[in-house]
Amino acid sequence: MTINDLQGCLSDVCETADQQNGSYSHADYYFSFCNLISHILLFGITVAVVYKCLLLKLAHTAGHAFYCTIGFVFFMGEALLVRNSSSLEAWIGQTNLNRLHAVLGGLAFLVGVGGIAIKTWQKLERKREDPNATVRHFRSNHGFFGKFICTRPKLVWKCLIYSLPSGIIGCAFLLGSVLSGLSLYFISSSIVSLKFLHRFFGLIGFLALMVSQMFGYNTGFGRRQWKAHHQNLFKFFTFIATLTTSNYELRRFLRDIYVLISNSLFEAEPVQAREEL
Repeated sequence: MTINDLQGCLSDVCETADQQNGSYSHADYYFSFCNLISHILLFGITVAVVYKCLLLKLAHTAGHAFYCTIGFVFFMGEALLVRNSSSLEAWIGQTNLNRLHAVLGGLAFLVGVGGIAIKTWQKLERKREDPNATVRHFRSNHGFFGKFICTRPKLVWKCLIYSLPSGIIGCAFLLGSVLSGLSLYFISSSIVSLKFLHRFFGLIGFLALMVSQMFGYNTGFGRRQWKAHHQNLFKFFTFIATLTTSNYELRRFLRDIYVLISNSLFEAEPVQAREEL
């Protein structure tokens, strides 16, 4: 495959010559197996957490866990998986595949941010009910690094910003992925650098949010709702789902870096020749 061919594959589903001829390599079978494992684990983790939250009637932290798991684990993971599915593309077409990818990505952001808003609102309500209460947050690996004590009711906007729940880094990258995806859809889908940024934001955002999910099993909510061995199982399955979901996307991301570097080197040669003249 030439450099120009690879450049056209940025953020597109590219088939190898073997796939186009109807045959598949060992790598194809490997990634297909990983996708199957990812679908099973993402669905299973989401169902388990959602079921527990529904039993708790979405009270308190259960509401936050409910929406964040659906948005950041299931929708985000599926958005990555379906975008790289050549079989799904052959079934519904590239245009519909792009739309499905966009819908899942948009739902991941909206539903996940809804879960964050719930937790933020609960902390602000607690402070309003008891002005002397010390609202502590960002004190664990589940949250953003650092800590904040909201003891000044007049600084409500600071309480709103610093009381954001875990995954703030992942949310920032997810927002970048959504905005760059919208730019690709409405402005131009042929901008190579924009495609690269979209993949970068999406991949890093997913990894950060899944790490946050794993740390979430160690929070007070996780310890109260599940036994220690159940927490370990959740962390193990979430870790495996993270690897199996992101490995193909990571492979394409590294290939994109190679393409961009190759293009910059090849484009620099004529300029250098003119300068020597």
